[in-house]
Amino acid sequence: MRLKGYFFMILATFLLLSNAKAQDAEQLALDYLKQADIIYKRQKEAIEVAKELYIKAAETDPSNVYANWMAGKLYTETIDKDRSTDYFIQVKALNPKYRFDIDYHIGRGYHYGLDFEKALEYYTSYKKKYLAQSNYRGKDKTILKRVERRMLECRNGQKIIQQPTQYSIEIVKGDINSPWPDYAPVLNESQDVMLFTSRRLEGNTSEDVDEDNFYFEDIFISRKQGDTWSKAENIGPPINTVYHEASISLSSDGNRLYIYKDSGGGDIYYSDYDGAAWSKPKFLTDKINSSSYSEGSVSETSSPDVIFYTSNRPGGTGGYDIYMCIKDKRGKWYKSKSIGDAINTKFNEDSPFLAHDGKTLYFSSEGHLGYGGFDIFKSVYDSLTETWSKPENLGYPVNTPDDEIYFNASKDGRSGYFASVREGGVGFTDIFKIKYHGAGGPLGKDIIMAQIQARNATATTNGAETASPAAAEIVDAGSTKFEAHETQLMAMAHRIFFNNAQSAIQGKHQAELDSIITMLNKYEVLNIDIAGFASSDGNPRYNLELSQKRAIIVLNYFVEKGIDESRIVARGFGSIKGPEGLTEESRRAEVRIISESRE
Repeated sequence: MRLKGYFFMILATFLLLSNAKAQDAEQLALDYLKQADIIYKRQKEAIEVAKELYIKAAETDPSNVYANWMAGKLYTETIDKDRSTDYFIQVKALNPKYRFDIDYHIGRGYHYGLDFEKALEYYTSYKKKYLAQSNYRGKDKTILKRVERRMLECRNGQKIIQQPTQYSIEIVKGDINSPWPDYAPVLNESQDVMLFTSRRLEGNTSEDVDEDNFYFEDIFISRKQGDTWSKAENIGPPINTVYHEASISLSSDGNRLYIYKDSGGGDIYYSDYDGAAWSKPKFLTDKINSSSYSEGSVSETSSPDVIFYTSNRPGGTGGYDIYMCIKDKRGKWYKSKSIGDAINTKFNEDSPFLAHDGKTLYFSSEGHLGYGGFDIFKSVYDSLTETWSKPENLGYPVNTPDDEIYFNASKDGRSGYFASVREGGVGFTDIFKIKYHGAGGPLGKDIIMAQIQARNATATTNGAETASPAAAEIVDAGSTKFEAHETQLMAMAHRIFFNNAQSAIQGKHQAELDSIITMLNKYEVLNIDIAGFASSDGNPRYNLELSQKRAIIVLNYFVEKGIDESRIVARGFGSIKGPEGLTEESRRAEVRIISESRE
């Protein structure tokens, strides 16, 4: 199927309808719907245009149930999925019987917006309806098993969100992402060469689309130039063909690329780079690739005799599982086995990545303590007990209720790249960079927990500038003697206020922050704990993002003034309630001076 040129006709139609002021609202809404249906069914790459038309139709005629349903539905298929909620609520208000599972979809909207309490309310409502009408056989029925999993994800999410992390996420700079799906970034050890998979039109080997109306997968390459990436180019033959080829792993030296090809149900190939060209892809081995099942991801290890991969072959724990294969004494691949139930679940596991330390495994899973879609987890191998640690969810903002997958970590473990569908993206799935900020070792877990307890005690007080007894204990630096004004600075929660929706530091706070910097330069035993907050305006997801941005803005101020990032903890805590009528009191970051050790 060839669709070139159709996109321009879509835009022309959209502009024509937008200017049709003479039409009555009901007819104009129907015209919007007609064009939106044509676009949605024929061309996935223009789904954003279709979405805008459905939204226009719903805004033009709010009483049109179908327009509201489709506007909400397309939000759930693109970015900003939480914005579907209002449209689904309108559907229910207009016609409660329009969809048997409408409460489930409203719950999903709240789920995507991190409003887990409301999501559980609607999931529970749908579950009760499902059980009361168990004989219902309509196609608009979401199975109970899926609903119960969503409810568990919400309960997991409520716990995860209460444990803020020190990560920040940004879209990859440069000409990498496109309006089409871009994913599976793989990088060399120095992280200056990136290969990734794209289903874009521009530069694609094939002009045709697959059955899902997306172009076939091709592998693209980009090189880092300073802080940005060069324009991505199709890596070309002999790697790419008119069918599916996807990047799944790159050796640390950047000279061996592992490729997914859709032959035999999905198999793993590899290509070697000789400094001038890539070799023709070779079939990895039938000890890894099966004849009729799919092997879709792979990760090299520090040993050339061991490799990790994923497969949906029979005999696993469930869905796609992570396996390992080892070589015999002759250097031939000969034996595969599951890496065990500590990692694999009855759900899908995918995209394993063994870190450069040779023992930390990052992977994505729809199971474990996830809170929606694929979440990224890490587990550490203990060579003495030959066991994997309990997988740890990387938390928010790395993971969301949508899919986070294909994580690739830097050698020092403080940054990495992964694919996700989220706000700030360009199209469907995009490639993002993750960065770990602040302290990674000097603060013990007991001190960090004390900081959290102290913050909870003072944040709910909303007025007291002095720290709680727990916080006062944190600033006790043992035998170090401080001057009176320094002790006062250490006992305070330094509040940095922001304007509505703002994350820039106001000039009036710089002198206070500079006084903290003076202390940190004088005493090496002192560190900084930064907590970002937002008012209760907006939904929980937005407030978490804004609070995280505020914490990072303050962290960057200290770093730019010469404070080592390893001395800083910076986290966003979402929304808090300020004194009645004073919501601006909640729009803040709090800075505390803490000690490295206590007696």
